[in-house]
Amino acid sequence: MNTNTSKQKIDAKEALNLLEQAWAYYTPEPVKADKEPELFEYANAA
Repeated sequence: MNTNTSKQKIDAKEALNLLEQAWAYYTPEPVKADKEPELFEYANAA
């Protein structure tokens, strides 16, 4: 990253707009379970 661009300041409205655009492309990685949950664990998860 260029050091000039990393220190630039932008207004809050533009920053929120950029954050919204970045969030639109975010996809969380799936969480892998260590084991199959027991029946009572399903009830407690809700």
